[in-house]
Amino acid sequence: MVGRFYLIHFVMAELNLWLDLYDDIYSDFDSRHYKKRRISEDFLHELHIEMKYKEYQASDMVLLLPQECRNEPAEKIIIESLTDFFTAQFHLHQDKCRKKLNKGIMLFASGVIIMLLNSWVSYRSIESFSIIALKVLLEPAGWFLMWAALDFLFYDFIELKKERNFYKKFSEMNIQFKSS
Repeated sequence: MVGRFYLIHFVMAELNLWLDLYDDIYSDFDSRHYKKRRISEDFLHELHIEMKYKEYQASDMVLLLPQECRNEPAEKIIIESLTDFFTAQFHLHQDKCRKKLNKGIMLFASGVIIMLLNSWVSYRSIESFSIIALKVLLEPAGWFLMWAALDFLFYDFIELKKERNFYKKFSEMNIQFKSS
């Protein structure tokens, strides 16, 4: 019996960003050392844009600087700082996703329980003012909880997962500097 072997080739692209200075990575309002500085919102925005239009998943982030601006010891600190930032953000967003998912499931379950309680009250009761008032309160509450939970789970949770996956990709990337 002859076996067939197929070579599967995955193209791993680089994510290249041009920088004028190392400070382009960090917030202009934060003057601390590279290890403790906040990452710039502009830098993160550019990363979002670059990842959105990449055909292939990037395994390396290459930050390009003019040769005369490069400083090897500073680059090691910046790479460590960026890796720590992306890893911390990934864990933060992962916890946020888990908590929000649990909240969405609890809302949905509460809505179902309230709707079932409303159905049971309708089935087992004699029509009286208090029963009708209870049904009027339970039915919209149940529908509201179910729809709010489904809205969150199908729309908002997807955005949270995108953000979590963004930081996961960057926490796993190999970051390096090169001369432009």
